[in-house]
Amino acid sequence: MELSECSLNSATIRGSSLEVVVDLAERHGFGGVGLWRDVLEGADLDAACRRIHDSGLGVSSVCRGGMFPQPTQSLRRERLEDNLRAIDQARALRADCLVLVCGPPVGRDLDEARHQIREGIDALVPHAVAAGVALAIEPFHPMLAATRSAITSLREAAALVESIGNPQVGLAVDSYHVWWETELRQQIAGLGDRVFSVQLADWVTPIDDELTSRGMPGEGSIDIDSFVSDCRRTGYRGLVEVEVLSSRWWRTPADETVAAAAVALAGIGDPLPST
Repeated sequence: MELSECSLNSATIRGSSLEVVVDLAERHGFGGVGLWRDVLEGADLDAACRRIHDSGLGVSSVCRGGMFPQPTQSLRRERLEDNLRAIDQARALRADCLVLVCGPPVGRDLDEARHQIREGIDALVPHAVAAGVALAIEPFHPMLAATRSAITSLREAAALVESIGNPQVGLAVDSYHVWWETELRQQIAGLGDRVFSVQLADWVTPIDDELTSRGMPGEGSIDIDSFVSDCRRTGYRGLVEVEVLSSRWWRTPADETVAAAAVALAGIGDPLPST
């Protein structure tokens, strides 16, 4: 896979500054960067946008919005305000999408969590449409339902997107979260133009932390080649992000981690369908 088709997600080298993320992506020949909002704190977004795009890079995503379920109305309003700021950040950076990590239930009420998630996304849509920002709902692996998201399958996320029915609301599809699903290939094939983001990390055992045990593509159990090919076949033509949340890789110097990511991505077969 050509690195010009790929994006370096800042979470892969957590703790690095925005400038370092952009420099390493440019140096290794990536086509873009995916930016978690921690690297944007205190940044001049207009200057950052110029720096990124003058380097020939795109911004494949901003992460994250979401975390909609909250125990009180005042906290839900705070989350709405933060999500509106996230949309504005994505607009300023000309990002392909804002990724929504929908949030876990408050207490044990999954149904209420899913209700608040739907309400929260509905409340964002007018601002996102006005800003020209795509919203990408990311389904999470079920083991993260209690801590990250009550949306725990691609099928459920796709149904949510369909029920919202706005063309600026789609999906972020992460290999780490959905690789295990039944009929995954058929599910992806049915998504069409609703795939707004494709992210890669591998499933490496043993899992010593539910969030930060991920591996570079090719290190683990996932058929990454087929996953990328399936996403391309459904029509996705954006940058493919490497987003490896890994305590092991975070202990490695950032330049070495990015070099390893570049090698891993280069080892993925040509994902484009034959014509």
